[in-house]
Amino acid sequence: MKLRILLSTAFLSFAIFSWGQSINPKLVSYPDYILYNGKIVTVDDASFQSNVGTIVQALAIRDRRILDRGTNAGMQALAGPNTKKIDLKGRTVLPSFILTHEHPTDWAFQEPKAMQHVLPNDDVIVHRWLKSAPLDQQFAEFKTVLKEALGKARPGQWILIAFTWGPNMEWSAALDRDFGKLVTKADLDSVAPNNPVIVKNGLVRSMVNTRAIEAIKEVHPGLAVIGSPEYVKKWEQNPDGIVNRPFESNVMLRGKMPILEQILKAEMETWTANGVTGFGSSTYTFSNLQALGNLDRRGEMPARFAWGYRGSDYNLEWLRYLQGMENRGTDYLWLIGAQPLLTGGYCTTLAEKLGKPDLGPCVFAPGMEGRKMLDNIIAAGMRIATMHSWGDKDIDYLMDAIEEGSAKIGLTPDQIRAKRHAFDHGGGAPRPDQIPRMKKLGMMASQINTALWEDESHPGTLVYAQRFGLEYANWVVPRKSLTDAGIMSTQEIDRPFPEKMFYTIEVGMTREHPRTKQVYGAAERTDRIIQLKSLTTWAGHYVLREKELGSLEAGKFADLIVLDRDYMTIPVADMRNVKVLMTMVGGQVVHLTKDLGKEFGLPAVGATTW
Repeated sequence: MKLRILLSTAFLSFAIFSWGQSINPKLVSYPDYILYNGKIVTVDDASFQSNVGTIVQALAIRDRRILDRGTNAGMQALAGPNTKKIDLKGRTVLPSFILTHEHPTDWAFQEPKAMQHVLPNDDVIVHRWLKSAPLDQQFAEFKTVLKEALGKARPGQWILIAFTWGPNMEWSAALDRDFGKLVTKADLDSVAPNNPVIVKNGLVRSMVNTRAIEAIKEVHPGLAVIGSPEYVKKWEQNPDGIVNRPFESNVMLRGKMPILEQILKAEMETWTANGVTGFGSSTYTFSNLQALGNLDRRGEMPARFAWGYRGSDYNLEWLRYLQGMENRGTDYLWLIGAQPLLTGGYCTTLAEKLGKPDLGPCVFAPGMEGRKMLDNIIAAGMRIATMHSWGDKDIDYLMDAIEEGSAKIGLTPDQIRAKRHAFDHGGGAPRPDQIPRMKKLGMMASQINTALWEDESHPGTLVYAQRFGLEYANWVVPRKSLTDAGIMSTQEIDRPFPEKMFYTIEVGMTREHPRTKQVYGAAERTDRIIQLKSLTTWAGHYVLREKELGSLEAGKFADLIVLDRDYMTIPVADMRNVKVLMTMVGGQVVHLTKDLGKEFGLPAVGATTW
């Protein structure tokens, strides 16, 4: 009897085991979505060749990730009773974009859509956004708008007025140059003695009045929010009212965290509507980081934020604690490194070589305050990331600091390369002979395509060509040289213009200036595939999540976009006209146009519904 029971038990166990082995693991649960009948460009080739890798007809999504990809028939065979099947009707799908140096927490107070959506009236903040008029008319308009805003504001209520750089940033240089002359603290004090006022110059510089300064000091007694210790000391001795870094979230929205959360959420939604679902950036204020954390805890983040530390404290012990948090966080909010408060300057070796005026000072030269911050970051074992930089001379100093500091803490060459130290912008770097050194150090470079079509607000191709010679325009965003050397480059707009996303790709391909029609640095042109890799798979490496982001592969997050044109075949001149019809983040639809939503049987969502 006992033998019979043992034999029966053994048989049953074998049968269960055999049945279990025959189950298709893909059917443990059904997909949430199946996208089929499309041109799905997976970008699963992370090489430095112009090859996007696998292109498939369909993919299945389950539990936020890509379950599988392949043919229409193969993917549809996985569908269950509740699977939502979406017929793409031949449309192109790409991995969504990751911008590795972008400031949505800044742009929320410079680009009007988010604040106007969350605060449609003047109950909380009286906010006004100047129109895209010629610059002289914009300054005239400012006086009328300020008077009107003061008439609406309650005593003590904040007033925010933002200038615009123009649709193609054509007024940026003049605004940057003349802002402190045409809008002064004394003028604001005289007309607004009872209200804190902030006037933004189109990017991150602001003019504030005395009431605003008093409010800033309540939150930041040391005024560290406005700049470096030296700048603060000089500013206190001769306060001109110009603040070089954002403070709105900490001060203007003090005690209004739920409003801040919704403003930042709305700003990120304006970017997801243009294909961007990942940001690499500092949060710039503690309130922004807290707000993003709150959104993340509630599952309300419409995009992913890989943040870099940039604050006022570069104490070595504090940075050592931060180092323990690198690449730690959640799927939507994690730390990827640090940048000095004083970031890379505009100084270039061309000035001395050619006997020309330099574009600006160096910040990382030995003995400088910025170099001390940089040295402490490296001594703490942290990664340099999300860091502003422009001229090549400071990049020499940066690499000196990496080599010298890493040697002092005993890192091997492989350990240094594993850090993936990076510098951003590349408005005049790297120069050709710096590239092998970057390769040796395992560095990455976030490159700013806007420097290819801006005029003078920040030195780009036009400025380099005019001041140093046309041949040196190749030093600005040298993406082709980096690619040929096997160095991953990534992208950024670094301006409050999400709608320019595909235009920046086009200019990265042509390097043609929109005003002069001159091609600057033709040798550094790259094709649409290299541009795409810099926005997707290589960007995944920059934010330290290449195993989960950047390409459409089984097991990775389903972060993708559906386009109205075929990115792979449209004429280059049509690239600027590409529209994003749908965006998914982690398999959740965060942007969907009304027309496509109707076709798919899904409700429109995101900024398109505002």
